[in-house]
Amino acid sequence: MAGDADETVYTKRDHRRAVNLSAVLGWVAVIGVPFFWEAMEDGIDASLRSLFMLFALFGLPLAFVIAWVFVAPTLRVMMRRQTSYTRAIRWGAAIALSFVVLSIAVGRFRGWRQSLDPTFHSQIGGGDYVRSVDGILTPYGWQVLAQNSALFILMCILVALVIRFIIGPGNADGSLEATP
Repeated sequence: MAGDADETVYTKRDHRRAVNLSAVLGWVAVIGVPFFWEAMEDGIDASLRSLFMLFALFGLPLAFVIAWVFVAPTLRVMMRRQTSYTRAIRWGAAIALSFVVLSIAVGRFRGWRQSLDPTFHSQIGGGDYVRSVDGILTPYGWQVLAQNSALFILMCILVALVIRFIIGPGNADGSLEATP
């Protein structure tokens, strides 16, 4: 029956591949690309290689945990119907936006709590580039936060498009034969 919660146009194997791909591609987008961008400017030395190995050693398992705990349920819902590239963009943006909103809420709550403590004094940045003072974001800090959030959402959309390209649109007839 159409609309059943158990119906899907993707196999369980497709779902597992999508979640695992989201973990790996998400890690590459968030850690790998900025890391190698920086390495291209400064060169790769032994300390940078060891730092990258630490990022991989701790970051990849964390990426898989986050993907299976937070992304997998969303993908399960999304993969009940065929997924077009437009739908992948919407879902990628929605998943990213939920992470951004949660991150901003937690970060601003922590900043607010720090601002209430009369013994706490801090400043992140200097000169014209002060991002926060005593836990409260400056206008420049809000701008950096907005830019980073937009880049994160764009990276997640790109990851969603790559996953959609690899997994495919699903079987329109509802048959659960594995897609190549």
